[in-house]
Amino acid sequence: MDKQELIEILKENIDEPLDIHVYVNDESWTIADLFIRQELNNGCDGFGMVNVREMFELLTEHKGLLIENNMLSVEGWNNMGFSLWKEYDFDN
Repeated sequence: MDKQELIEILKENIDEPLDIHVYVNDESWTIADLFIRQELNNGCDGFGMVNVREMFELLTEHKGLLIENNMLSVEGWNNMGFSLWKEYDFDN
């Protein structure tokens, strides 16, 4: 799988308009970050994302691709500021 295929699969699992960012930036979470945050924080579909668990498993499988292509934030946290992952370690 290449990065464009992965991006398209993630986009297909959003059922309402979201401000989608693919690459890490200082303003918004990437689409990969959003699926990972949703799974780690809520463990269910929501916020316009469907098949969250399946997308989390897909992202876990292609973690190296995400890191190599700057599609995953080094650290992630929830809206309350609690850490969800550090140093790309979201899948343990």
